Amino acid sequence: MQKWDPLKEHQLLLLRRIGDGDDLSGPDGVDQRLSARALQNRRLVDVSRRGGVWRAQITDAGRFYLDNGIHPDHPNRLLSGAAAPRQRARIVNATKRGESASARSEAGGAVTAAGSAGTPAAAMVEQARQLVERLQAEGGTVRVESPDSGERARWRRAIHAAKQHGLVPAGFHLKHTGRAAGDLIIRLSNDDAPDETDWNRIRLNTRRVTTDPDLMFTALERNPAGLEVTEASVPRALDLIRGLAAEARRRGHRVGVNTKTKNPSVYLQVDKTRRRVRLIEEYDEIPHVPTEQEARQLRRNRWMVLPKTDRVASGRLRMEIARAGWDKKDTWADDKRTTLEKRLPRIIRDVEAGIAADEEAKQAAQRAHDEYVAELNRREAEERRRWQAAIDEARPQAAELLRKKAFRRAYDSWISANEIRAFCDALEHAAPDQPADSGNRTRWIDWARAAADRLDPTQGERTLAEIGFDIEPKPGDLRPFIGDWSPTEPRREYRSERDQQAIDATRLQADAWHHGMRGRATWWRR
Repeated sequence: MQKWDPLKEHQLLLLRRIGDGDDLSGPDGVDQRLSARALQNRRLVDVSRRGGVWRAQITDAGRFYLDNGIHPDHPNRLLSGAAAPRQRARIVNATKRGESASARSEAGGAVTAAGSAGTPAAAMVEQARQLVERLQAEGGTVRVESPDSGERARWRRAIHAAKQHGLVPAGFHLKHTGRAAGDLIIRLSNDDAPDETDWNRIRLNTRRVTTDPDLMFTALERNPAGLEVTEASVPRALDLIRGLAAEARRRGHRVGVNTKTKNPSVYLQVDKTRRRVRLIEEYDEIPHVPTEQEARQLRRNRWMVLPKTDRVASGRLRMEIARAGWDKKDTWADDKRTTLEKRLPRIIRDVEAGIAADEEAKQAAQRAHDEYVAELNRREAEERRRWQAAIDEARPQAAELLRKKAFRRAYDSWISANEIRAFCDALEHAAPDQPADSGNRTRWIDWARAAADRLDPTQGERTLAEIGFDIEPKPGDLRPFIGDWSPTEPRREYRSERDQQAIDATRLQADAWHHGMRGRATWWRR
């Protein structure tokens, strides 16, 4: 088999699909990847697994094949034979089966219907450039809600043009979901930090949440259990949903269906706000009429209790649309004067007013929260200021107390050293009782003089000059001077009676002691 041999019909459809921008990276493209490899062998498609993601992209040869119906390497491609026209006819027929002819003929762009200045190809490139700029401006993701087939095809062509003409920034690539139905979502994905989990969530949500009328009512007709009405009221409930959707579209809103739940649930979307819509059939209470079986059972067992009333479907419907907050909703129901069908315009207006009121309440709550946080911050700042003032005031007092303690220790040591030396002098001049004890006494005197030298702060290694005068107090040294403040953080701390007594004693010691006083203040000086 030569690479320029004609493609089979399914290969033509796949090549057209890849040419429209589907890179087969999603689950719906897994079955087509083997065929894509075959197209790669013919140089019509490039396949890569960069970043661990499977992607297929059409090549220039593949685009040439779709445009001319023949492989560019075919030996007879420059001849005017009959093979090329037949191939082009096969591609046209295959494409007609894949998408509508009107979608193919439109040269729409990535942004709505931008005017085509110059050639259609130039207009498409311009629209692709606008798409990339919009993606960059909107955080990398663009959502188009339920486009029609023509608009969907225009977006796909813009995606393809952006890829083919190198408009995608380096290190990024384009991916999209919603190729055939539902919302179309386009993302500019970063190759260095691919978030496949978030993208898979978006893809699944797009397929399960839709505002497309056809998909929406198909899901509801297939499973109407989410409408909470009896089978007899299902047709009317569906008509009510259709009427609500039509009135919502008239006001610029949308009605959609979420199929992620067990039963499809309806929601009303106003701008970016979604509100759950419930249709509930009301029941009447009528007196219970015993059946023949119940009557027989009652005759056998006179203690049996029968229900007094029965609940019977009334055919009246009640519509509930959720509001912001827990278990809040607006309710409208059939009554004797009018039906829900006649209230649909008012329902939409009430929902708009409710959303506006919810937003205003949210903003008011946010303002109240901001004011509370500001007041809390102000109080914390004031508390910190007062704490810092107490710390700043206590630090020099604590430093002074530490100086007193250091000086007192040195002074007491000096007094002790001098007294020991005086005692040693007295021992030396004392008349010995027995001359035999003079050697032992000398050893005691030498030992005592060495101890005095060690105690003396005026000589040796432990002199007073070695102690820094600017002593930095530790947090525990500040406690006697800061009241009930914590020394480490701006808060009040609990102190037991014993702790407080110790702190008071330290303060008294600092206030009562003076230079020249030895030891701690005695009780009669307090």
